[in-house]
Amino acid sequence: MSDQTIKLDSEITIRNIQPVFAQLCELFTQAEILHIDASQLSRVDTAGAQLLHLFSKTCDARSLKVDWLGCQDDLLASLGELGISLPHLKVDTLEEDT
Repeated sequence: MSDQTIKLDSEITIRNIQPVFAQLCELFTQAEILHIDASQLSRVDTAGAQLLHLFSKTCDARSLKVDWLGCQDDLLASLGELGISLPHLKVDTLEEDT
């Protein structure tokens, strides 16, 4: 079973959504377990929230396991304000590699 990790930048907005979309889409063909490092992600606009929602739904439909790492309270609050709830997305901390 292969797995893949992607690290998101501090924001996903209409200005930078295309490369993020391309990067996430590439994961669908390369991995069975996806690790999304969202520790730096603190801001999403409506387009970014829709992308994360679509990504989550697509992973569910394809039975891909997604581990969201290091999600911030600000991100969850922003998504909540937009009415988007991602079941796999939770606040946690990244463990330091030793």
